[in-house]
Amino acid sequence: MRESVILRGEGGVRARWRIVVADAHRLWRHTLRKVLEGFGAYCVVGEAASGEALLEQAERARPDLILTDAILPVLDGIETLKRLRDVVPVPRALVLSEIEDPEVVREAFAAGAIGYISKCEDLAVLRRALGAVCRGFSFLSPRVARGILEFAQEGAVGRRFGRKSIPLVELELLRFLAKGWSDKGIAAALGLGLEAVNYYRLDLLRRLSQMTPTSNPRL
Repeated sequence: MRESVILRGEGGVRARWRIVVADAHRLWRHTLRKVLEGFGAYCVVGEAASGEALLEQAERARPDLILTDAILPVLDGIETLKRLRDVVPVPRALVLSEIEDPEVVREAFAAGAIGYISKCEDLAVLRRALGAVCRGFSFLSPRVARGILEFAQEGAVGRRFGRKSIPLVELELLRFLAKGWSDKGIAAALGLGLEAVNYYRLDLLRRLSQMTPTSNPRL
């Protein structure tokens, strides 16, 4: 059972989201802890330097959210995401990685991630990603969305993944995501509700996760 972390302040009493951070680099983990707790709505309840350590921390701390790199030592980050689905209750998983290759993004969502953000983004994007995932929404950071969009526009999705083209509405969604638009802005531009924006993004990610790659970029 998860134990709530309570935050008391001028706005009253509210629970903070419990997060386990996983990254091979200690300095990066330390920095993330400071950043996340500085946001005010999150409490880092564990750190892990490997996939194996992440599974142990998830079992011990029962976090609400996992913030992990796609590549981890000992046990690969993608395989770790798959095994996290056996943790009860299952934590939401947000990938924060320097790797932006669409095939790795595909693997992450197929393994159970709900969001993917590039380490090259600024803190405002990380904050948006955390907020979206905590609300149960999916998330693609602008740089990650641009990578997927480039493949779609060049026809590389079909050649590399063996799938037909992405539906027009989802391509339009990708274009807005690649520009860093918020869900509210996208909803207004496309004449959709927020739930519809999330639905199309989830459908896009579902399509991406079901694609079968012809090569592994990490080999």
